[in-house]
Amino acid sequence: MMSADGSQPWLMREAVGRAAGATVGGRPKSTRRPYDVLFPGATRDPVVQSGQQSPAEAAEDEDPTIRRMRLEAVLLLAKTPLTTRKLAQLAHLADGTETRTLVRRLNQIYDNLGRSIRIEQVAGGFRMLTRAAYAPWLARLGHLPSAVRLSSPMMETLAVVAYRGPVSRADVEAIRGVACGELLRQLMERDLIRISGRSEELGRPYLYDTTKQFLQLFGLPSGDALPPINWEPLQEDAEIDPEPFDSEHSS
Repeated sequence: MMSADGSQPWLMREAVGRAAGATVGGRPKSTRRPYDVLFPGATRDPVVQSGQQSPAEAAEDEDPTIRRMRLEAVLLLAKTPLTTRKLAQLAHLADGTETRTLVRRLNQIYDNLGRSIRIEQVAGGFRMLTRAAYAPWLARLGHLPSAVRLSSPMMETLAVVAYRGPVSRADVEAIRGVACGELLRQLMERDLIRISGRSEELGRPYLYDTTKQFLQLFGLPSGDALPPINWEPLQEDAEIDPEPFDSEHSS
């Protein structure tokens, strides 16, 4: 009898039976099983229940080099910064503490060998990056991300939010001495700043702060990593230019 696809399964069964030494025409049946015939020389590992390790995996975990290589492989493919907890999960490490230890060890290896890559802490996570000295060569290959072009007023406004955030529009304008409603809107469109809440002041105006995209763009682990700056000269004799009422940013 043929199957629905036109094949004859009994022929396959008979062929496997003959190869395995099964009883065919009165011959003794062999102890060899069909799996051993179809896959000669293959070793079948014991079934591992979900969440358990096979003996091979357990042996690998005993070798710190293998664990370090797993972490390196995950970082090579990651397109965004990953937290120590996420890295530990993906690389099957003990915890975030071990992740940090292995990151330091990998960076030591890269430094000693003069490698062009390094693992950096960016935007609350870790990411493998190329050293800045090699940026011109990457640019020739077109592997650098598109540059984010910001005008001087936008960069100044972004700097105020980065250093003073969470900050209201009125405070940004008091520091810069000019109206900043439109600039804040443009920075939000570029995902460099966000509305993080409302002030307790009269009218409860919006408060602005930077985003993870900002930290990634400038290669910062957090907002606390910004270099110190003296704001006093910027705030002396500041005057705010008039701007039409904007309910979206003043409410």
